[in-house]
Amino acid sequence: MNEQLEQDFLKKVDGLKDKTNVLHFSTGADSVACYLKLREHGIKPILIYHYFLKDLPMVKNYIDYFEKKFDEHIYQIPSTLWAQHIDNALYQKPIKAREKFRNNIAECGYDYYDKEACDAMIRDALGGDVVFHLGLRYTDGIRRFQHLQKNGVSFKDKFYPIASFQIRDIQDILEKTDCLLPIEYRLWGISWEAPRAWNINLIKEHCPETYKQITKIFPLVGAEGLRKYAPLNRHFKSRITQFGRFAMPKEMYQIW
Repeated sequence: MNEQLEQDFLKKVDGLKDKTNVLHFSTGADSVACYLKLREHGIKPILIYHYFLKDLPMVKNYIDYFEKKFDEHIYQIPSTLWAQHIDNALYQKPIKAREKFRNNIAECGYDYYDKEACDAMIRDALGGDVVFHLGLRYTDGIRRFQHLQKNGVSFKDKFYPIASFQIRDIQDILEKTDCLLPIEYRLWGISWEAPRAWNINLIKEHCPETYKQITKIFPLVGAEGLRKYAPLNRHFKSRITQFGRFAMPKEMYQIW
């Protein structure tokens, strides 16, 4: 743990109690640790999950788990990735007129899914002094380290509850609270965002109903699994080593 950043957190955390706190809750290890740490200090943020496709069984299972575990409602809104994939006609069957395709999806409102616009929408809806919590850690890379060294655990309307954490600190808080992580932490080691070369084959094998629903919207998504970099690399394997033991077992839910 970085003591300088931890002291900055302790100095600033009480100032959050008269604000509206929002956590972008990806259900990943970092966002779960953010929630658990904030709760330890008397802060219960509004949880918002940005879904790629609505009501995928894999996602529904762990949203259900976290809502029961935390006794919280998790609000779900579309992510920018869905709009980007649709707008770029990714994993779609060949079409003769791309412009015609785009006209057909105009009602999806691509601009609506811009991340900054989404935060502005949330801020306007909630009113008051809104703080957005993000799972940045000082060990995430040189850019984030420099940002945290310069600004501490807060910057404008952003707050970083686990800025001081290392991997061991995340493991400790999960163990202390007996909290699990999504099934993908045993499959490919990081939280689900969208179909990728390294996860689509694993989803097809372990979460067949989820794969089936994805292919209804993106019929050619299985081609991603044929890419030469589809097998898990060293990064994913190390993440499985770090967090695989916390992953939800398939036996918890019948349909994946």
